[in-house]
Amino acid sequence: MPIANYQTPGVYVTQGANPIVNSISSTALNICFLGYVPSGNLPTNSQTDVFQYTVASGGSQTFTLTQSGTISNFTLTNNITGAPIVASGNYTGPTTVSGVTTFSTISGSTAFVQNQTWVSASYNYSTVVPGQTVTFTDFNSVQNLFGPAFTYTNGSPVINSPCTLAAYLAFQNGAQVVSLQNIVSSGGASADYLTAIQSFAGTHGIDVFVPLVYDSSALSGLFTGMGQFFKAQANNGIYQRGFIGMDSTVTDLIGTSSAITNTVFSPRMTLAAPNVMTYNPGINTTTGLTTGTVQIPGYYLAAALAGLFVGQTDVYVPITNKRVGGFTGVPNQITSANSTTLQSYGVTVVRQQTSGALVVRQGLTTDTTNWITQELSIQAIGDRLANILEDNLSNSNLIGSPLTNATLSALQSFVLAILNQQKANNLIQAFTTPTYSQDPNNLTRVNVAFQYSPTLPLNYINIAFSINTATGALQIV
Repeated sequence: MPIANYQTPGVYVTQGANPIVNSISSTALNICFLGYVPSGNLPTNSQTDVFQYTVASGGSQTFTLTQSGTISNFTLTNNITGAPIVASGNYTGPTTVSGVTTFSTISGSTAFVQNQTWVSASYNYSTVVPGQTVTFTDFNSVQNLFGPAFTYTNGSPVINSPCTLAAYLAFQNGAQVVSLQNIVSSGGASADYLTAIQSFAGTHGIDVFVPLVYDSSALSGLFTGMGQFFKAQANNGIYQRGFIGMDSTVTDLIGTSSAITNTVFSPRMTLAAPNVMTYNPGINTTTGLTTGTVQIPGYYLAAALAGLFVGQTDVYVPITNKRVGGFTGVPNQITSANSTTLQSYGVTVVRQQTSGALVVRQGLTTDTTNWITQELSIQAIGDRLANILEDNLSNSNLIGSPLTNATLSALQSFVLAILNQQKANNLIQAFTTPTYSQDPNNLTRVNVAFQYSPTLPLNYINIAFSINTATGALQIV
């Protein structure tokens, strides 16, 4: 008798119908990239919709396209014969009203032959409108919606979608969540980026902002405005920070970096250097040939560093001495001594080692008041601890409960449990015993106070040794 369900030896591959979605940590930080794309280069996708013309010959019928946005390259054909249907005398539109795009037949010409004829509408539509913020957890979805990072002009790669390139570099360096916005702008001015960032006022959910621009003429407006905005947000319990970069217009890297950090003196801002990076766009999608490397602005390094920052196991893990992925090198690298000078000004410098690896020298903020304010990981620990305390106590149901001795005891238990848990998680290393008191100006408020010791980075190891000629005679064993 035959073997049941027998198969010939071989390789059998089955593709599942449902995608496997990577799990995202509940503590994952979200980076928002803001880029400018000229209106004529907005990301588009192609679509073909098929409709049935059901009214009597000569009657009008309205069809609704499945996609809206900015519609271009609209063509209509008879889906049975393939004959083109010209707009003149046959249909009007497409027209978009309140986000719905339609076109209407106005004639029963020979193109429509008779009722029951099927017509095919082919068109391109804009996938993302300026000012719309979309959140992603994988790069393929980014590219599908925001378009490819590069297009090719006479065989040379040109950045087509700044947000796509920035998202790729962030994911390459460990980011789990990114949000992207093509800003509303009349020409990509720096002020438009600040307007876009300020539109998130009072909004939770974005932890890091990276504007994909450098404009020295509006430097104080954008970069300083970002620092001021993050300070105001923190005062309202929303803890955010920014990563910024420069571009090839910077000819005096040390002088310009010093001017930026002196102006943008904030523990919530990180300036990336160098100002230009070497990148390999890969294969030309039109010719199938490799295109070699190109130089891209340093604000894409800021995007990669933001990805590296959020990609660590937790914020107490510094990005110091971590490798940066996604680039092929640093063109015209400055000396090690000049890199040290940049760091003294609060610049986060990436250097290419002799092995070719790109490594962060030290993760810094632009606030060089002291070693605590300038250390990125130390500053981020305070934000993380504040969020953890707020989230846990907000979910404890203590707010709105009667203020009794039992309530105070429960509050003490909650706070101690949170601090002990974060000590076990290595976010902090120690804390003083919290004190609890009713506010004399408002007896419905309880003030809790404590101090904590953050997990510090190991930045230096000093070894001293010398020759001692009096250690005794050598022995051969």
